[in-house]
Amino acid sequence: MDTDIDSLDHGSAREYVLAFLTALRQAERERAVAEEELVHWLRRARAADSRGEPQLKKLAAARAAELQEAATRSGAEEQALRRKTAVLRKRLLVLRDKASFAADADDLLAQLRLQAGEPGTLDQELKELEALEALKRKQA
Repeated sequence: MDTDIDSLDHGSAREYVLAFLTALRQAERERAVAEEELVHWLRRARAADSRGEPQLKKLAAARAAELQEAATRSGAEEQALRRKTAVLRKRLLVLRDKASFAADADDLLAQLRLQAGEPGTLDQELKELEALEALKRKQA
């Protein structure tokens, strides 16, 4: 699915979301251009009708119908991209938070290891101290 970014690292996921945002902006521009051209060709059709030129009116109306279809298609694509980008933005925030939690957990583990030492080494150090104390008692 397009909105599954959970397996990506934060940087890659951010680039992926940015690509969707870019596609959304492009769809918005395409829709706006199609709508502007539609208005223009509808005016031409009305002008041809008012001048009594049915052939020009027919051509302008056909072009307006094409542009209406293109605007509708671009609008539908825009809405789909808008929904996907909303989901992707939310997932990106979650992914960012997970990354910071993982980094915090790694930092905490590193600090704990510095304070307590590596697992298993504490037992070894205790045994060595006990052996040293036992030697001291034997010598005394």
